[in-house]
Amino acid sequence: MEVSKNTLRKRIDWITVTLTLGLAVFGVICIASATSAGYEEGQSAMAYIGSLFSGNALRQLIFLGISIALAVAVLFVDYQNIRQFVTYIFWGAAAVLAAVLVFGSRQRGMTGWFYFSALGVGIQPGELCKIAAILVYAREFAKVTEGRTMGISHWKELWPVVWKCGVLAGLVVLQPDFGTAMVYVVIAAALLFMAKTSWKILGPLLGGGLACLPLIWLVLTPEQKNRVYVFLDPTRDPEGAGYNVLRAKAVSSSGGLFGKGLFSTDLLTQKSNYLPEKHTDFIFSSTCEAIGFIGALLLVLCYVMLIVRLFQLSMRAKDDFGAYLILGVAFMLLFHFIENVGMNIGIMPVTGIPLPFISYGGSSLMTSMAGVALAINVDMRRARNHKLLL
Repeated sequence: MEVSKNTLRKRIDWITVTLTLGLAVFGVICIASATSAGYEEGQSAMAYIGSLFSGNALRQLIFLGISIALAVAVLFVDYQNIRQFVTYIFWGAAAVLAAVLVFGSRQRGMTGWFYFSALGVGIQPGELCKIAAILVYAREFAKVTEGRTMGISHWKELWPVVWKCGVLAGLVVLQPDFGTAMVYVVIAAALLFMAKTSWKILGPLLGGGLACLPLIWLVLTPEQKNRVYVFLDPTRDPEGAGYNVLRAKAVSSSGGLFGKGLFSTDLLTQKSNYLPEKHTDFIFSSTCEAIGFIGALLLVLCYVMLIVRLFQLSMRAKDDFGAYLILGVAFMLLFHFIENVGMNIGIMPVTGIPLPFISYGGSSLMTSMAGVALAINVDMRRARNHKLLL
């Protein structure tokens, strides 16, 4: 029986909503702090506030409004209805990723954006298509596991996920954007484990993956190889590829225990180009300087709470398809979080993967918000008699 709209609204998980919106709003504040020009003597309070929330901060605020509208739209489309169109979504995503290779704008050495000069913004299809990948993986895994207690036990059951992941990730690699392509692969690999795949399959896959690492090294660009070298030893090129990493570590540690304060004129990020990409790739370092170790610890705790909550929601989904959707979103956010924070503090190579909800960028924010909305969508339509988790 169809659930009423009033019942659906009551089932919205406000813990997830609060954590998500809190992180996104805090992200706008962090971007404003990292990119502010500082207080000018004689400047009025209103003029100063206006200068803070302009430029990138203002654009991120607009992106947030668009992302919230997108999330609301996602909430009220039954995820089971979306399931019927997953094949079209897959081919649409593949077409868009192919189109950006031909018609896209080249930035940071990659052809991965559709740039709209009239608006002064760009859209990164590789980010947005992560949701399409999650939908594809969830449907293919659910086809195999729904209605039975055992997981994937034959290679032929895995093939649809393998080739579809290969198509989407392969098109992103051609940009070339190995960081984003890695997200597609990690989500698929994580769901393999959650689908209780037999070790007779997982073992050869892991072995094959390790055997392919030398081949992956051969196709990396010189710049990407240099990032790996710098990860191993940032001091080998302190004024080149290692510059960002060394500066990021210096900035993140300079805040001390309690930080210098958001918008403080003492922030190192206030200095012209002291930390490149301070509002995108290295926003975590910029934020650590402002809020200190204690504040950063609380920020990390918010991410942990959100991801743990998503895992809880997956456990009470009424079907495998819904559970895989939530898990896919959780693993996407988890990998983004680990990789971005890791590269900011120097324990992971720099890949350009954004920090969810915090890093500047409309494509990333819309993807993260739509993903969380999809997870809430599934939970809103859980079976009535299913035991709720606290």
